[in-house]
Amino acid sequence: MYILSYNIPYKDLDMAMEKLQIHNIYNVFYESPLEITTDDYGYGYIEKDDEDITLKVAMDDTEGELNEFIELVDSILGVKHIGLEENTNDYTTFEFPAIHIDDTWVIASPEEEYPNKNKINFISQGAFGTGLHETTQDILRLILNKLDLKDKSVLDIGTGSGILSIAASLTGAAKVDAVDIRDITDEVELNASLNNITNIKAIVGNILEDESQIDESYDWIFINIGGEETKMFMEFINKHLNENGDLLVSGLVEWSFDEVKANVEKYGFEFIEIIYMRNFMGNCSNPIQEIIFNFFC
Repeated sequence: MYILSYNIPYKDLDMAMEKLQIHNIYNVFYESPLEITTDDYGYGYIEKDDEDITLKVAMDDTEGELNEFIELVDSILGVKHIGLEENTNDYTTFEFPAIHIDDTWVIASPEEEYPNKNKINFISQGAFGTGLHETTQDILRLILNKLDLKDKSVLDIGTGSGILSIAASLTGAAKVDAVDIRDITDEVELNASLNNITNIKAIVGNILEDESQIDESYDWIFINIGGEETKMFMEFINKHLNENGDLLVSGLVEWSFDEVKANVEKYGFEFIEIIYMRNFMGNCSNPIQEIIFNFFC
């Protein structure tokens, strides 16, 4: 595969893509120019329309003569390419890198062996929360080594890949319901089966709009989707957590921590513990946090 690079204004990207598609050229990619922002509950971004980007156009070896392809793309975009590289990587397979959670636990593909560690078998299919993210690893360490989930029922809100649900099951949870608004059923069920787990149920949908999908209460509820979303879910959580149950809230930022904590406590929850984690932006002055509450009403 050969990859051509072009420098174009970001505001002209859509038109450039349309021109390429007219000529049946679809294998293109780029990085959007983003500026990281913060809001009341975390991080966001804005696209910087006034900047230039590097547009990369790929040509498979089977598509014809390289020089002809270069001339065609140069002509379509109206600019001369600024780079040409040959890429020999094999994209037909994807190897999930082993993630050493701590000295006793590792996440790895089923083929890999770690005889001195407890292994979570895992094949990533792209859902959020694979264990690669530092904050996910911090939550996993908590679930795998500290929480008492034996014979408990767990609801995992915003489950993503289901890795937290799998960890909960492996450490003794009696049943786990893994919820996400996106269809994560195949990935959750695949990775559960790789670990011989049969007590995780994937639930897909907006449970705030359709509460009929959840008709029971739980001993533990995990919510790892941010402060604003936690506030949105509190009435639901209040209805579906058993008395004396526990709530794990994660994905919070320091500047909104007090507000989210106060919002949770007004529903009758007692603050138990806070754990500071590394900021995913690499800035330890505003650490991502997770907190544990006990529902004592």
